[in-house]
Amino acid sequence: MRIEVLFCLLLLIAFVIFNARAEKVKAKSQYINPLDRFLLARIIFAEAAGEPHIGKVAVGCVIRNRVKSSRWPNTYQEVILQPKQFSGVNSPLWRKFVQDKRLTPIQKKIKLECLEIAEDIITRKQPDITGGANHYYNPKLASPSWAKRMRVTRRIGNHIFLKG
Repeated sequence: MRIEVLFCLLLLIAFVIFNARAEKVKAKSQYINPLDRFLLARIIFAEAAGEPHIGKVAVGCVIRNRVKSSRWPNTYQEVILQPKQFSGVNSPLWRKFVQDKRLTPIQKKIKLECLEIAEDIITRKQPDITGGANHYYNPKLASPSWAKRMRVTRRIGNHIFLKG
C-alpha cells in the first residue's frame, strides 16, 4: 500500500510540474513585446493603410516571415528598421501614426485595426496568407528590378507578394 501511495504522489508531482511548464511555455509564446507590436502596426499602417484588411494582414505576414528567416535579423524591430527595406519607414503615414491629433477618424480606425493585426501576427493567431512571401511591392508605385528574380506567391489589393 505504501508503494501505491508513493507512486500516486509521484504521479501527482509530475502532473503539477508538467502543467506548470506547459503554462510557462504558453505564457512565453503569447508574450508581446510592446515595441514590436507598435513598430509592426506602424509599418502596416505606413505601407498598407489604403489596402483592404487582408492586404494589411499580408504585409504583416511578410515581416513575420522575415523575422523567422535566417536571411534577416530575428526581431521585428531590426527587420522593420533595417535600411532600404521598407519605403514606409519615415514616410508621412509613418510619422502620422504617432500623432493621434493629426489622424482623421478613418485613420484612427485603421490604426486600431493595424494594432490588432500586429498582435495577431506576433502571437501567431494569424496564419501566413502570403505563401511564404518575404517581399512585396505595389506595381502602381514601383517596378523594382529585384522582383524579376523572385516567384510571385499572391496578389492582394494593390500589392504583389513574392518569395525569393
